[in-house]
Amino acid sequence: MAGQDKKVIEKNSHGEYVLTAYGEFLSYFHTHIQLFGTLISAKKIPAKEQEALKAKLRSYISSNVQKTDHFFDQLPQFAQFLGMGSQELSSYMNRNFLGALNKIKTKLIEQESVAEQTPRKKKYSKISEEILEGLGFTFPAGHRFESEEGMIYLVEISTGKKREAAALGEVARETAAAGAAARPIPVPVRKGPETPILEEILKKYGELFSGKPLIMKVEELEEDDSPVQMGEDILSDVEDLHFDGDFGGDSPSFSEPPVSIPFSKYMDQVGKVRVFQKAGQLEEYKRWVASLPVEENALVQLQTSLLKESRGEVVEWDGTLGQLGTRTGLSESRLRKVLELGRDFFRIRNQLEASWNKARTASPAVAELVKKAWPHILRVMDEYPDFTQIKGKMDQLLSRIPDASQRKILTDLFLNPVLSIRRN
Repeated sequence: MAGQDKKVIEKNSHGEYVLTAYGEFLSYFHTHIQLFGTLISAKKIPAKEQEALKAKLRSYISSNVQKTDHFFDQLPQFAQFLGMGSQELSSYMNRNFLGALNKIKTKLIEQESVAEQTPRKKKYSKISEEILEGLGFTFPAGHRFESEEGMIYLVEISTGKKREAAALGEVARETAAAGAAARPIPVPVRKGPETPILEEILKKYGELFSGKPLIMKVEELEEDDSPVQMGEDILSDVEDLHFDGDFGGDSPSFSEPPVSIPFSKYMDQVGKVRVFQKAGQLEEYKRWVASLPVEENALVQLQTSLLKESRGEVVEWDGTLGQLGTRTGLSESRLRKVLELGRDFFRIRNQLEASWNKARTASPAVAELVKKAWPHILRVMDEYPDFTQIKGKMDQLLSRIPDASQRKILTDLFLNPVLSIRRN
């Protein structure tokens, strides 16, 4: 975008307003800011921290995004800023981006077309140019002001002819017309430094003027028409689009995105918890849990309660989630999503571990095969809750086993039981 004009819209061959390349870029910018802002506003953090995070994201985009394609390249970094997984953010953007983008484009064209039809203020290099154009004349040569009995007169120096100062415009126009009709008469060079007319007026008649001095700020006199320069400030001064209410109607719903934690990572964390428990390393365990991303932290802490629930014990979930919310800062609605995922993972984990124990007793060959396939099986489960993907990847994994009988054993042990967990 470097060096391009800041023109946002232009007319096509049909006379309709369409976005320029810069306008397209701005529409992507505003769409990302809008969607990211919605995610940030849903976070249970103070308003000041929300605004700081929004400003940080905006600044990062300004510094690192050069064209529309770069937004997609930066998705992992955006996810890190937002405290969520790249896959989770990608899913959210896929659901909401196009609908939001269309709304943004419509609003952008609407606002810019109104601005296009509003006459732009002419730009002057000097304030004196604006004054002279507004007056329509210059002070006539060979004249001066004189005061007599409280009146100000315009005096023609060569003839002494006087006119009231109100006739200044008339005299100037007559002088200009006379100059155009006749050959210009050489004017004797005035000796000595010439006193500016405004200084001369104030010096002689300053006591006749009253009122407060008029002070103009630079930004009131000048209008920025400089070309776009890429860098940290390219979008820092781009104002957000102002919508009346939300996107409304059939626009995308900015609902809270689902919790996205890979199953293989969950299993890795379950293994670490067991190691800490076996070694009795309570303090080390606490430090490790505190270092986890907040939703993974909550999922780990829910395991004890989920284990009690699986044994048929009563768990007072409202109180449990309330205490966990205080420790993690997550909202109750978000914690319930973590709990829902935790229940599903708990069931899948129990099924896989039961299948693992059966495989160990099937035969040494099958046990060895399962040991080698175990990490791959866990990664297949990362596709949860997409059971179609789980089945496809599991079939692909098991197809690598040349022995048909062994392939059937693993299918019965790991694929069919997991597919039976599918919720209606």
